[in-house]
Amino acid sequence: MLLALFLFSLGFGVLFELTVGALSESRQATALMEGANLAQETMDHLAAHSWSENITHRDCIPGGVVEGTKGKFHWLICSEWHDIPQLLKVSIEVVWTERGNPYQYKLESLYAVEVE
Repeated sequence: MLLALFLFSLGFGVLFELTVGALSESRQATALMEGANLAQETMDHLAAHSWSENITHRDCIPGGVVEGTKGKFHWLICSEWHDIPQLLKVSIEVVWTERGNPYQYKLESLYAVEVE
């Protein structure tokens, strides 16, 4: 009986540790998905407006960086003219810290922009 109780408690301890690990991984995955969604929403917002409007409103500065914060996430919008002057390379990097560990998600795209 004592051996059965020992084996049961050992198995329960292992299952508890697995559950705690799974919850931690789930929190990290949720934060990564939130960061990716923020990057995509920001890129969609930029793409929905004309680039001259984005540049005028300083939502995107070719050769510069625009940054901001949303909750625990800090985002940076970097843009620069690509090899061909009509192509604007836009990258959005979202960074955050989760339980003392730094994380980041980066999204890049090229846009055809008519130079005025």
